[in-house]
Amino acid sequence: FQHYYITNNLRKMLAKLVDGYYLYCSDLRTDLLATNGVSAWSCSNRVPSEVLEWFRLGRPFSGYQIEEIDSTLSLKIKNLPEIILKSAEPVKVIPTILTELSLRENKRELNAKQEAARIAKEAKRKEIFRTATLKNVALKVAYLGWKYDGLARQINTNDTIEEILLRACEKCALIYTARDYKITRCGRTDKGVSAFTQVISLYLRSKTAEGETDPEKDYDYVTLINNVLPSKVKLVAWAYVGLEFDARFQVLYRSYKYYFPKCDLDIELMRGSLERFVGTHNFRGFCKADRTLESQNFERTITYLAIDLVTEDRDDDKLSIYCITILGHAFLWHQIRNMVSLLFRIGLQLESPKVISSMLETGVKYNYGMASQIPLVLFDCEFENIDWNEGRIDLSQTWFESVVKTTLIKQLMSRELLSVKNIGVLCDTKQQSIMSRPFIT
Repeated sequence: FQHYYITNNLRKMLAKLVDGYYLYCSDLRTDLLATNGVSAWSCSNRVPSEVLEWFRLGRPFSGYQIEEIDSTLSLKIKNLPEIILKSAEPVKVIPTILTELSLRENKRELNAKQEAARIAKEAKRKEIFRTATLKNVALKVAYLGWKYDGLARQINTNDTIEEILLRACEKCALIYTARDYKITRCGRTDKGVSAFTQVISLYLRSKTAEGETDPEKDYDYVTLINNVLPSKVKLVAWAYVGLEFDARFQVLYRSYKYYFPKCDLDIELMRGSLERFVGTHNFRGFCKADRTLESQNFERTITYLAIDLVTEDRDDDKLSIYCITILGHAFLWHQIRNMVSLLFRIGLQLESPKVISSMLETGVKYNYGMASQIPLVLFDCEFENIDWNEGRIDLSQTWFESVVKTTLIKQLMSRELLSVKNIGVLCDTKQQSIMSRPFIT
């Protein structure tokens, strides 16, 4: 360094060399820039030839040459210690430069090893699936969807049930890659909605030969996949299905349940209103229209609708839990939550049961809020001629945590710090009568 014309520009140039290129010297420990110190074989493809010549001949740099080098390199300085750029005595920063070079070299070696391992793993995976037998398999999935962004895969989030399930299958080497993998689903649940019997079909790698359908000889898909699934998403059963099977269009019926506390609701008044929903009706006033469709059929058939007591609280009847059971072949977007919201308003005597008949006849949608998605569950989906192979799942930890949290909240409420007086937490009950405020016809 002593015979070089040291300026800030030269220090910048050195920093750029260290950052942008592999700067190898004959003896890095003693002299970073000795005569013939830069190895042409190691960086001839990276450093301009005129710069190599200057270093190789050991010529002192004039101010003009320093500017020339500085403008010739024109490299980005990335993550270099400030001392390299600011030090007035460059000799003292040699250890820092050497340490930086060593760290970068180690990182490059590690990245190279990781890349080699990835390539080897990918080659092995390709060989496995090159000779593998793929079979169309239906999976029966249960999940608590409160903290997930719905069932279907989405562009802006990976926190969906399908994404989690496909990543688990990929990790188990049952599918080649989760990217753009095609599946069919029985019922598309929204963000926060749960399911006890969601059916999804997809092609999985099988141990058995083509045409063989003995589950005893195949993978135990339930155990295998559940080992890598989170605690609130579990596979319940699986079955072989035909090549033309579609979980959406071949379902016989779907049933939903909506759980709620009694609070101040008139349960008998709500039960007396249910019959108005049963049958085939135009549910335009109870759904959100799908704007992606040019035309949409709003007719749906409800075959069964009931309100049942689930858990009775002998100390406080308002804390008793009921559920609304809805059975039908297909449902519209947000249909059930809008129906439940109106039933709650009827139970609170904010609306007349006649509102139901009026909305079904006219197709008018009124401005009232939807019921919460948290208590809604896709309870069951029924199919024909499917022989399910059920497995065992352990939900004890989830049950334990939920029971303890529920008990703590009830204890807090028993101290009269809180009380349950209305159903407002599950729907918007502060609005005026919906009959006076239609907004979509």
